[in-house]
Amino acid sequence: MQFFKNMSRFVAWPVAALALAACGPVIETHYDYAPPASQAGMQCLTACQEGQNQCNRDAAEAVQQCRYNEERRVEDEYYEARERYNEDRLLYAAAPEKFSKPTEPTKGYPSYYQCDNQGSQCQANFNMCYRSCGGQVRERQVCVANCEE
Repeated sequence: MQFFKNMSRFVAWPVAALALAACGPVIETHYDYAPPASQAGMQCLTACQEGQNQCNRDAAEAVQQCRYNEERRVEDEYYEARERYNEDRLLYAAAPEKFSKPTEPTKGYPSYYQCDNQGSQCQANFNMCYRSCGGQVRERQVCVANCEE
C-alpha cells in the first residue's frame, strides 16, 4: 500500500507540471494597417476588401460543409456497426458455441478539428493584396490569455 502512495506522488508531479504547461500564454497575431497614399491605391483596397469578404464567406461555407460531412461519417459508421451487430447477434443466437457474443456498438462523436482551418488563407491573402495596393501592414504578436504580468 505504501508503494502505491509513493508511486502516486511520483506520478502526480509530472502530471501537474504538464497540466500547468498546457496553460501557457496564448499568442495572437494582430495587424496594423497604413493605407496607401494615392487615390488609386485606396480604390485598389476596395477590391482587397471584397476579396476578403468573399474568402470569408467561402471559408464559412466550407467549414459548414466539412462539419456536415463529419456528422454524416459518424452516422454512417454507426449505422454500419449496428448492421454488423444485428447480423452477428443472429449468428450467435443460432450457434452460441461457434460464435462469441457480439458487443453492442456505441455511437462515436464527430471530430471537427480538420474543419477549423478552412479560412486560414483569407487574412494572408488580404494582407498581400493590401501591400500590393501600396499600403503597409505591420504584424505584432499579442498575448491574449495566460499572460505573465
